Amino acid sequence: MRRLPLVVAVLGYCWGGSALADASAASADDLRDRETRPCIACHAAISQTFAATRMARSALGQTFRSEWHGQHSPAACLSCHAPSGDAGVVCADCHGVGGHPYPKLQVPQVCARCHDAPGERTVQGFRASPAAALGQDCLDCHLPEGRAASDHAFQGPTVPGFLDRVATIRLLLRHDSATAPVAVVQVTHRAGHALPGGTTGRSVWLIVSGLASDGAPVWSERVRFGWEHPPEQGWQDRTLPPGRPAVLELPQPGRHGAARLHAELWYRFAPGDWSEPDPRARRLDAAELALPQDARALR
Repeated sequence: MRRLPLVVAVLGYCWGGSALADASAASADDLRDRETRPCIACHAAISQTFAATRMARSALGQTFRSEWHGQHSPAACLSCHAPSGDAGVVCADCHGVGGHPYPKLQVPQVCARCHDAPGERTVQGFRASPAAALGQDCLDCHLPEGRAASDHAFQGPTVPGFLDRVATIRLLLRHDSATAPVAVVQVTHRAGHALPGGTTGRSVWLIVSGLASDGAPVWSERVRFGWEHPPEQGWQDRTLPPGRPAVLELPQPGRHGAARLHAELWYRFAPGDWSEPDPRARRLDAAELALPQDARALR
């Protein structure tokens, strides 16, 4: 009778060890299951929100595919537009495949993997910007106001309203006693990087026209801001830098009898010249300036 407690104790110990082993095996199975399940199984809301972004469909965009096919479909482009062979960026492309829990991503370092890729140096421009000096990062602008980074509701210029008030035009007239008045056009923007950001196909166009008294255009000039690739030369960055205005001077603004100046600033997504249609182009700002009589000329 004295041995009974010992037997019970031994049996108790054996039963407890079996339970711990079963629990450990179950935990390992659960971990493996979590690793093999798609992210949406646990992060449904985040996955659905991200799936609606342009980033999730970055290999399907008409502009990208047109430019990509025009360059004979280089595989290097897909390393950012479809790193895992999907329709665009997927969770593992940013978060990695190291296992759950994944480390917190560092912004803007993780963004630079693609946004400083060949044909783009958006993050490089950001690092030298006033926004970076103030301690801001990409998500301060590229997430809707009030949304947490974990929402993954990333937005860019294709989202309606995103480009509102991003850039402004000022028209001035500089009088010099030695020469005729000169029109001065000042373009400023509040983006945290160069404008336009993104790939080489995007551009910002400044259109300045001289208008007669009846509003009919009598002359017009255009300036393109963006990446350019002159024949037999490499890519050249002619974007609008962050933190300082671009200033252009137009001599003889009153030529051909112009009575006032009209300027517009446009953002284009499609590559090519201004004359080529881009149904998604958006006007960023417009300004007018009446010319005094001494600035007008019939020639």
